[in-house]
Amino acid sequence: VRAFGSLAQEVIDAGVAAVVAMRYNVYVVTAAQYVAELYLQLAAGRPLGEAASAARRHLAADPQRAIAYTPVPLQDWIVPVIYETAPVTLFPPRPDGLSGQLAAALAAVGKPGATAEGAGTALGVPEPPEVGFFGRDETLLALDRAFDEERLVLLHAYAGSGKSSTAAEFARWYQSTGGLAGGPVIWSSFERHLPLARALDTFGRVFDNDLKQNNIDWGAQDDARRRELALAVMRQVPMLWVWDNIEPVAGFPAGSASAWSADEQRELREFLVAARETQAKFLLTSRREEAGWLGELPRRIAVPPMPLQERAQLAQAVARRLGRTLGEVEDWMPLLRYSQGNPMTVSVLVRQALRDGIRTRWQVEQYVQKLMAGATNLADDAAEGRTRSLGASLSYGFDHAFTAEERRVLALLHLFQGFVDVDALVLMGGENRGDLRFLREYGLDRAKGIALLDRAAEVGLLEAEMGLLESVGDGYYRIHPALPWYFRDMFNAEFPPPNASNGPSALRVQRAFVEAVGEIGNYYHDKYADGNRQVISVLAAEEDNLLHARRLAQNNQWWERVISCMQGLSNLYDQTGRRVEWARLVAEVVPDFCGPDDEPLSEREEDWSLVIEYRVMLARESRDWARAETLQRRLVEIARQKARAALAKLPTELNWLERNRIRTLATSFHALGQIERERGAASCVVAYEESLRLAELISDQAGMAICARNLGVAYETLEALR
Repeated sequence: VRAFGSLAQEVIDAGVAAVVAMRYNVYVVTAAQYVAELYLQLAAGRPLGEAASAARRHLAADPQRAIAYTPVPLQDWIVPVIYETAPVTLFPPRPDGLSGQLAAALAAVGKPGATAEGAGTALGVPEPPEVGFFGRDETLLALDRAFDEERLVLLHAYAGSGKSSTAAEFARWYQSTGGLAGGPVIWSSFERHLPLARALDTFGRVFDNDLKQNNIDWGAQDDARRRELALAVMRQVPMLWVWDNIEPVAGFPAGSASAWSADEQRELREFLVAARETQAKFLLTSRREEAGWLGELPRRIAVPPMPLQERAQLAQAVARRLGRTLGEVEDWMPLLRYSQGNPMTVSVLVRQALRDGIRTRWQVEQYVQKLMAGATNLADDAAEGRTRSLGASLSYGFDHAFTAEERRVLALLHLFQGFVDVDALVLMGGENRGDLRFLREYGLDRAKGIALLDRAAEVGLLEAEMGLLESVGDGYYRIHPALPWYFRDMFNAEFPPPNASNGPSALRVQRAFVEAVGEIGNYYHDKYADGNRQVISVLAAEEDNLLHARRLAQNNQWWERVISCMQGLSNLYDQTGRRVEWARLVAEVVPDFCGPDDEPLSEREEDWSLVIEYRVMLARESRDWARAETLQRRLVEIARQKARAALAKLPTELNWLERNRIRTLATSFHALGQIERERGAASCVVAYEESLRLAELISDQAGMAICARNLGVAYETLEALR
């Protein structure tokens, strides 16, 4: 064996159970035909040895197959050989029929002798999407592996993620590849009230002919007898039963009244428990994990976002369906990323973009900006149903799940860009914002806000984002990419233009949004300055909100909030190395705060200082030392003027504001010393020592340590000082 099959033997020794080898060179057509027949036989449940023999017989029966390659018929059926340590069978044998199994099942309840006309059927399984089914390999594989060990699996994800289409694709594939040994697939939708008795009617239709041949009239049986019959059949006959959209069973979203009574919910659960002891497999789909009424009963599998490659394939298929082409797929990447891997969103947005004549990358980017602002109308027909209409999918469970007061709060989500922090909503209704009094009347605090947004997440409008900041916990949510469009009309109805008198205007609500996001930007900026680097993950999630709030603040001349949004972005862009983008943002705001000679514009001195700090840092990064020093000396001058009164007091008499102004002056001197040291000027010692003196004055331990260290570095590195 080792002489003629050394490689195969080495593979066997490494732990592989079996090897298919070719003893001599063969034509490609031979190898292709042999392997195709080999796998066909394996899929039918035959052991490897039998499958190999059948494939060799298949070759021997067709010696003419490669006549184009050789002048004589091929007699190469003896070339393939099998090495195996023990018989290998990949799939269970596929029987010719299930009559014996079904007869045994019915015999157990006293009615022998059935045939199995229901076997192999697929009742109620939805057709594949019109544009085709793409990807989801990881989910299909996870389902296949889960059913190797489990009888009950729950597939969950939020609106438009393709749960139902994935479940249907898996059902078709699982049946066709022998996963059910020829058994049927049954599909039941729980979108509307469907108690166990009615669900079992579907089961009865699959086996109706078999039952009649055994003198069993399914329609004449009471509910208890039907349940007994169904479980008896399932103990003998493998099958897959898909329960689609089960979220309404326990009330959707949580807290909503359920059309199922407590007894009906219990009957469904008890049936699933009993079915785990049978050969039937159950695939459930929901927008949530259903921990409330199912507990730990099912194995749970979350549907992940579509990878970019699969989004591109789906987008191209949508274009072909419309008789169009996308051109360069790379140009459509901004839209595909914006979709967050939600297949229904990809389909709806690409279809709308093509109808709107979108072609170039610049047009796609502008289109995405409009989508984020909710300024684009989508030709989405809710009458097409949840599987094809994004609007219908989002509206499902929403229209009657929230009160008018709650809908008004949720309408504010129109302003958020892909991400919402519950603290921003709470801040919008703060005591210092009388215009949004309705939020305080609603009693919106962090706990109540999380409860409301959790319900919106169950509907599928949001997705809870966990682990962004351990010290804070819950309260972060990703927003469905269609949310700005979906809530635009609701927002416009709730918050009229500024000249209207009924309730807070849209402009006042926007101001509250900008104020709240600006406060969050300042808060995380301070946390970052204190050494908490975890906040970068939150700032990354808040980036689009910060940019949107900054644009609104600029357009409406809310100058203080322009800078508070910039504060959060400054840490994010610095930590992630996005200096070119940061330089562009700074250049955009310079005319809003600085005059022709870099003097502060009237009543903007406080924020002017921060803009100058941004410019100094950018000048240092580009090694424009002269420009950096000139700007920094202006900062020292302004900081000295503001701190003059504080410096005239004793340290014990200083209040918080005065101490902060002295700290700002110390920081300005330290930055000047840094610039002078980088230029090689010994005068940097003067700036460092002044910064150190001021830090000692207010007992700023961190500032003192930094100054001391940099003084040491200056004496070590500058020749004039050495």
